[in-house]
Amino acid sequence: GWENLCLDSIDGAWYGVLVEVLVLLYSFAAVAIIADSHLVPALETLCVRWGVREDVAGASFMAFGSAAPEIVINTISTLKAMVARERGSSQNSSDDTAMGIGAIIGSGMIAFTAIPGACSVCASETLLLKRRPLARDVGFYALALAVLCGAMSDGAVEMHEAASMVLLYGCYLVVVTISSRVRQLYRIRYLGRAEPAQQQSFVLQNQSTGSLG
Repeated sequence: GWENLCLDSIDGAWYGVLVEVLVLLYSFAAVAIIADSHLVPALETLCVRWGVREDVAGASFMAFGSAAPEIVINTISTLKAMVARERGSSQNSSDDTAMGIGAIIGSGMIAFTAIPGACSVCASETLLLKRRPLARDVGFYALALAVLCGAMSDGAVEMHEAASMVLLYGCYLVVVTISSRVRQLYRIRYLGRAEPAQQQSFVLQNQSTGSLG
């Protein structure tokens, strides 16, 4: 039907699989081109003009940009599940819901395993990580998984459970935004240390390096 873009009508033929593979490869190529040509320059521009730190930009702009495919998949899965439920097909409805959940969990596994591992393997020099932001992000991700498992343990997500997940992400953004300033105030007022020098944006550093090269 239209909710499957009529691809289910050619699933039984060999050329149907070929068409679906070509569509999948085209989608991957389109996402790569859009991210490289539009998302990254837009993110750099926002960081420079608004003075946004790297971790804040990664937790907000970059997170929404990288999660766009998941948002689309889950939106389509929800619509397909609603259509299947209206037609009385509970099996198709549960399959579409499972696909949406699998996209969420699967993308998280890729983000925390495959991507860091591939970056480490392909890096030409040692990658230095800050322990506090890493511990903060891992802690929030573990808490988010716990909330997600609790919400889906009974097979249904209620309104208050959905609101709690959105609220948790809002708390994460607040912590990411103010954590650096709170740490600076702690260092100055309680430890008596001088205020650290303002670090240059990674975007400006790349631009200056490119101009010197």
